Amino acid sequence: MEIDEFVLKIKEHLPFEAGLENDRIGIQINSGKKKINKVLVTYEITKEVTEEINEKKVELIVSFHPLIYHPTTQITVEERVGEICIELIKNSVSLVVCHTNFDAYKYGTSFLFGEAIGLKEMEFIERHKTLPDFGFGVFGTFETPIFQQDLLKLVQSVTNSPIKWTEGRTENIKKIAILGGSGINFAAKAYESGADAFITADISYHNFHKYKGKMMLIDPGHWEMEYLVPFSLARLLRKIFEDQIIFYVSKTYTNPIKYYPYQYLNQEQVKKMLNIEE
Repeated sequence: MEIDEFVLKIKEHLPFEAGLENDRIGIQINSGKKKINKVLVTYEITKEVTEEINEKKVELIVSFHPLIYHPTTQITVEERVGEICIELIKNSVSLVVCHTNFDAYKYGTSFLFGEAIGLKEMEFIERHKTLPDFGFGVFGTFETPIFQQDLLKLVQSVTNSPIKWTEGRTENIKKIAILGGSGINFAAKAYESGADAFITADISYHNFHKYKGKMMLIDPGHWEMEYLVPFSLARLLRKIFEDQIIFYVSKTYTNPIKYYPYQYLNQEQVKKMLNIEE
């Protein structure tokens, strides 16, 4: 299968128009390799991820985070993006990005996190204007309300990371809004829709002040809200392409942020959470 055909098949299930307008989705590097037989799926590309190329002998990487996002004026080995581009092209490996089009998928990023903490009856915070089966963020509920501290423990059990938070209007939490990644722009919609808590990443100090006493805010970290994506994306791709292509999930821990005391989730913990057997 050639790269253009591969991308067309993906677009049937994860249309690029479902993603955000200024996102970088689709082919980012076409190395010229004609046939694709093996694909590495990763959260994002680091130098360590490129080291898996030869080990698995892949012709293509599917990444959740774009490698090339900001305007690139130079490709040099002294700069991270340039170094990785050179490494991929040198090894005849192409790159395809599925980012906010996967976020908008009904079983995408926010849904995965909601499922991991046990939410029921999930629906989009904002449905796509022209693609009704796609949208951003999810609302969900617990069958019975839980206390704020119990919700924090639940989130921490999924992310295994330090959590920033502020209390809301009630200690009993039933309706929750989730936006995987940087989603504070959806906080107003979450609040207006009666969410008791909103879980997203990269929340600023001033937004914690803004919603204190109104809606519980929880920030477990950016990578921590999205690390389930490559496993789920690989599962979807295997379903789409059946036995035509072999898909691997990168084993590299790509989060650049370290914590003290040091802790991280390994692949076996993630597979258990997603009920994946390989």
